[in-house]
Amino acid sequence: MKALSIVALIFAAISIFVPVVGIFIAMGCSVLALITFCKQPTLSGITFGINIISTAFLSPTLALTASDMHNTGEDGVSMYLFYVGFHVVLMLIAFITLFIFKKKKKQNP
Repeated sequence: MKALSIVALIFAAISIFVPVVGIFIAMGCSVLALITFCKQPTLSGITFGINIISTAFLSPTLALTASDMHNTGEDGVSMYLFYVGFHVVLMLIAFITLFIFKKKKKQNP
């Protein structure tokens, strides 16, 4: 699990610099971080943080697409919130599963 979380962290850092496909690489890294969160919460949490920050603030492709959609009369904000919300929801699911597994581990020593 440690290797998988390190791979997710490395690809999350690389996804910042990839112009168009970087958003989808970050989404895949968030799924990998969700899988490894119970065993490696620190590395997976850092991966979630990098993905949220890169998608919300450092993705010019997403910002340009949302701006172009808004200029043509479509709702570009909902697309932007979908991509950012994807990472946030997966992180919340990871925290919930971590707390559930910790509680079960305390009950069954």
